[in-house]
Amino acid sequence: MSNISTAIDALLQARLRQLPEVQRESERWHTLGEHLAELDDALADLRAHTTMDAELVTALTLPQLTEIQLAVAQAADSFRVIASRFTRTTVNIGVSGAARMGKSTLLQSISGLDDNQIPTGHGIPVTAVRSRIFHSPTVRRAELEMHSPESFLTAVISPLHAALDLSPAPRTIAEFRDWVYPEALPDTRHRVLLTRLRELQSALTSYEPLLTGGVKTVPLEEVRPFVAYPTHEEISKAGELVGRAYAAVREARIECAFPHEHVARIGIVDLPGLGEVVADAERRHVAGLRNEVDAVLVVKRSSDTSSFFDETDTAGLGLLDEVRGFVRSTGEFAYLVHNTDPDKLHLAENLRGDLLRNVNGGEPDRFFTVFETDVRDPERVGREVLGPLLKRMAEGLPVMDAEVLAGTRTQASSVRDRTRLQLTDLRRALDQVARRAGVPEEVNEAKAAQLRSTIARRLRVLVAELATEAHGSVLDQGFGEAVEKAYEDVLGWIQDGFGKGADTWKEEALTCMITEGHAAAFAGPEFSRIRVEISRRFAALDDFFTARLTAAWDRTAAVLAAECGALFQDDGSMQEDSASGSGSGSGSDDATATATATPSARSGRDVLAELAELFAASSQPCPGLASAVNSLLDVRLEYRTLLYPRVRPDLAPLNLQVTHPDTGEQMQQVAVPLTAEGAEHLHELFNSLAEQAAFRIQRSLSQEAAVPAVVIHALVEQFEDTLIRSGTSVMEFRRFVRSYRNDLWPAEFKGIDEANSRFARVLRVTQDISKALEEGQR
Repeated sequence: MSNISTAIDALLQARLRQLPEVQRESERWHTLGEHLAELDDALADLRAHTTMDAELVTALTLPQLTEIQLAVAQAADSFRVIASRFTRTTVNIGVSGAARMGKSTLLQSISGLDDNQIPTGHGIPVTAVRSRIFHSPTVRRAELEMHSPESFLTAVISPLHAALDLSPAPRTIAEFRDWVYPEALPDTRHRVLLTRLRELQSALTSYEPLLTGGVKTVPLEEVRPFVAYPTHEEISKAGELVGRAYAAVREARIECAFPHEHVARIGIVDLPGLGEVVADAERRHVAGLRNEVDAVLVVKRSSDTSSFFDETDTAGLGLLDEVRGFVRSTGEFAYLVHNTDPDKLHLAENLRGDLLRNVNGGEPDRFFTVFETDVRDPERVGREVLGPLLKRMAEGLPVMDAEVLAGTRTQASSVRDRTRLQLTDLRRALDQVARRAGVPEEVNEAKAAQLRSTIARRLRVLVAELATEAHGSVLDQGFGEAVEKAYEDVLGWIQDGFGKGADTWKEEALTCMITEGHAAAFAGPEFSRIRVEISRRFAALDDFFTARLTAAWDRTAAVLAAECGALFQDDGSMQEDSASGSGSGSGSDDATATATATPSARSGRDVLAELAELFAASSQPCPGLASAVNSLLDVRLEYRTLLYPRVRPDLAPLNLQVTHPDTGEQMQQVAVPLTAEGAEHLHELFNSLAEQAAFRIQRSLSQEAAVPAVVIHALVEQFEDTLIRSGTSVMEFRRFVRSYRNDLWPAEFKGIDEANSRFARVLRVTQDISKALEEGQR
């Protein structure tokens, strides 16, 4: 592979690496557009409410919102187009130029095609359809994207009607077929356009069946009528009945083998000639170029009538300058091809001088690189145009890609700033609405204080109950039962030959001792296995701890549901027992009664998790309250972390090497004959040591019966302290009430519920927009 081909492959891979971020940018702006559309709808809904007077309606009207929505949509589309650029597997080169300049001949020399696929002509434009030509060593075919009847009328007929000031344009093919056009018009250009329109009408039967809107595949040998205008000879022979299949084609994709090196990742875009007398043809033909081609070759031929750069050429470069977009250097995007005729060297010299003086300001290649060649010679085209161009592109395209992406981001940043400014204006208006149409702030503060106080009283009762359970005279009977159950399970396992059966265990012991020549070979690993298994079986206490923690969550959730239950009632969440008082905001002594959880479709953990989410996601977030709930839910009570460190010493005798109780020296406690009697004795020793260890653990754990209750009490007490008395508690309870007042006390605020709901929707969408803007700036 040549250096140029390697460089082109590398830059295409570099584009692909940037693709995910560009796609995310496009999606972010698309999402922002959806939020803005929802905001427009939500504001209209709020303005229409009966509580809004004329001044508030005016304040809630954002005159620039429609303009911002359009700019956001354009930003999303810009990133989508860049994503398309970075997705391409080829470097695309556009070839253009006015009619009779040699554009088609240059395309033939680059692609290896001939007049049957890329026709050339003298005196008239011949290329009718934009074509994309790609190198393929094996495939040789043309794929034609066909117009539908609707797109044909929109893209072809309507522009001609507009240029001729013929209104309205046909809406159906039948209307176009029957349309009566004038015979002639006085203006020369209009006469040509009218002729083109009448030709399309008279030839309708030749291409109407082709208006399928699909893709048609044809052999390259048959593609000419689909991409080129009919020749003089064909028109002379058939007159108005001449076929115009090209009219049904939107675009052609041609694959064939190029006769040059470095072309494996190259695509050529054939643009119909600039300066054609077709309604807005030039602008329509270059409309798809931005980010679809990486460079453009503009062909200019020296001839008796075109040995200078005229206004048509300047206008063509102006069009290409538009599609250059954010690429800073015009000369890196557009290149001039001086098509010379060896038989007319004096004309070439004239055009060469004109390009130097009037295009490049007297300095060769100052603004535009000029490639000089005879476009009829494929070898010269490859050496003098294609090779140098690809080398320049391999070096310059990464820079241009960076400029395109940076320019698009800068433009998007401006849109982001304008959107933020609109949000600032909207927030001021919403503050005005809240002051004049909402509930007075002193009411909010009173309700927040009431809610915080009643929750505090209920939690204090729960904490007191848990303290009694943790420090009272009656130990947790459930814990004792759980320990006893685990102890019995361990004893059963020991008596079952440590899970193997006594006979099997002794047989394995004897075999190992005889094989290795000593008892330690079996005893050492077996001590470790038994020690680990006993500890694992006592870990069954985790079920007890889980049940106690779940009960604590249920009891805490019931307390909170007693005051905030209206937020959960619709989904069948936990309800408070009838002994718990009269409900939210009662202020009665019943509020201090014990809260217990009744069976429901949802656990206390679920209710607490939802409450934490409500705290965090409220229109005025309450991170401190959310953190307090989440901290309670994040607790794990486990045997291995809570009690195992306390009983670990009880397992110490289950080791091959232990400490002598009198001398303090290390000793090996297993020494038996290597016989069946020795294996029997070893089994009795292991049984005794294992049962003693299990008993010691059972006794140690029984002494820790109060620990789970003490831990539960401490956890709930810490939760209560954090929720009620943290530095931000008062402020966040006010925020919580502002956000969910109508849900917490629907009966009290029923009269303004609808307005508040519309107001809350606007606030929510505004927050969504702010979040989308912040995500796009990271």
